[in-house]
Amino acid sequence: MSTGTARAREELFAAHLLGTTGFAAQTVALTFRAALAAAEGALVLLDRTPEPEPAAVVAAFIRHAVRERGLDPEAGRLLRSLFNRSEMANADGAVPQPEAARAIADATTMVDVVAAWIDKSHQVATERHPRPAPPARRRH
Repeated sequence: MSTGTARAREELFAAHLLGTTGFAAQTVALTFRAALAAAEGALVLLDRTPEPEPAAVVAAFIRHAVRERGLDPEAGRLLRSLFNRSEMANADGAVPQPEAARAIADATTMVDVVAAWIDKSHQVATERHPRPAPPARRRH
């Protein structure tokens, strides 16, 4: 599991805890942070340094991972949607409780898609460039 997807899973866990205790706005914000961590992990895999601004990360993820590398477009759509919902939640904090569950489901789907893509990318890289066996140790 990459650092980005590990962090994303932690954020999803925290979002679930908040979502089940009535903190919808905070849940939406954390689900976006989870999706953002997964997107940053994908960008790092592509040797693209993630920008500090979330909107720039969203744009770079869609451009480089989705359009250029063929990642499922649904992941890009969900990331942008979570970004928009997070911005609205941060603006006024008025988030209906059912939105928390939808945001968790959307972020989970996005993180799962990105994690599978990262795992497959590592598998392909290993198959193309297998590590050489370590040299045999000589006995004295």
